[in-house]
Formats: sequence, structure tokens, C-alpha cells
Amino acid sequence: MTDWERRWYGDPTVHVLASAILISAAEVFLKMGAAASAGEAGAALLGVAALAAPATWIGIALYILSFLSWLHVLRLMPVSQAFALSNIVHVMVPVAAFLFLGEAISLQRGTGILLVFAGTLLVATSPALARKPS
Repeated sequence: MTDWERRWYGDPTVHVLASAILISAAEVFLKMGAAASAGEAGAALLGVAALAAPATWIGIALYILSFLSWLHVLRLMPVSQAFALSNIVHVMVPVAAFLFLGEAISLQRGTGILLVFAGTLLVATSPALARKPS
């Protein structure tokens, strides 16, 4: 493994971002799967009809990959900071829904998303982030 690969693999913020990207993509695919089965019989019963849609299974696979990345993050940094950084998903999911599903973002919601992003940046630049769990 090269020094660059070792630094990348050992950087928990890279894995938090990877986890957030995977969750954002998973949410888009799950929405697509749920929408594809909306008119089918059984759709009202806990949404089980969505399991027939390939997009749903892609979303589930992406969630599993995100979970694996998250477990790696928890090995490298305190859970309080990791969880705070993971809130970037509250920015990424609405943006992904806007870009790929055509969902609207109102001014009020957009302002809230910017505030979450600002808070995530504050956590990401915190000096305490450099401390590893004992």
C-alpha cells in the first residue's frame, strides 16, 4: 500500500463522506423503487411491493456498503464527532433528490440545509476531530 493509499484509508472524514454519498444514493434508489410499485397490489402493506423493483435492491446494497464504511469510521474517531459529521447526509439527500428525482427545495428548506452544512463544517474543522478514541 502506498503512503497516499494509507492516508486515504486511515482518514475517517473520507469514510464519513463515502458513507454519506452511499446513503444519499441509496435514498434515491429506494425512492425510485417505492415509486415504481406505488400502484401495485400490496403497496399499501408496509411498501413490500417495492421489493419487486430492482432499484430497491440497489438501494439496500448501497445501505449495506454505507454501513460497512460507517463501522470503519467508528474504529477511527469518537462516535460523537462521527455522528455529527454524518449529518452531511441531511444536505446531500435533498440535493440528490433535487438533481435526480426533480424534487423541489423551497427557500425555507434551502436555508435549513445551508445551516446544517455550516454546522457540519464547524464540526469537521474542530481541533478535537484529530483525537482518536482510546
